[in-house]
Amino acid sequence: MNKKNKKAAAVFWILSVLCMGVIFLFSAFPAEESANQSLFILKLLIRIAEKFIDISNLKDIDAMFIIRKTAHCLEYTGLSFLLNWAYYFTRGKLSVIPAVLTASAYAVTDELHQSFVSGRSCEIRDWAIDSLGAVLGAIAFIIVLKFITEIIMKRKIAKNKQVN
Repeated sequence: MNKKNKKAAAVFWILSVLCMGVIFLFSAFPAEESANQSLFILKLLIRIAEKFIDISNLKDIDAMFIIRKTAHCLEYTGLSFLLNWAYYFTRGKLSVIPAVLTASAYAVTDELHQSFVSGRSCEIRDWAIDSLGAVLGAIAFIIVLKFITEIIMKRKIAKNKQVN
């Protein structure tokens, strides 16, 4: 691993650990406080949506459930995205499976942690949603990496044409 990759690897491992810390922090909130956070997000989204569409026919939807499960998924999408970069710069190659497995394993520990928090529980469904988020994060990583690689290749080709 070259010096540049070591720095990038260190940055992405630190960001991954910070993301894990944020997830741990959110999981440490008692159920009532977590529900209040979800309600705040829901009210904000409703205010925004009302400006663009008629949402009066959506009253039967369990919006709080959707907000909470989307949060689960997005937390682990972000974590997996960061872990994929950390593994990539550490190993110098794609390591999607180890990154997704790391995020999924952390989701297991997060669910176990929640079982000790007032009003929270350990849910296999939440672990599955978290793991789905990890897969989505890996897909996002692959797309971004491909996009960056194509830009770099186009620049190299353009530079070679200028030299010749």
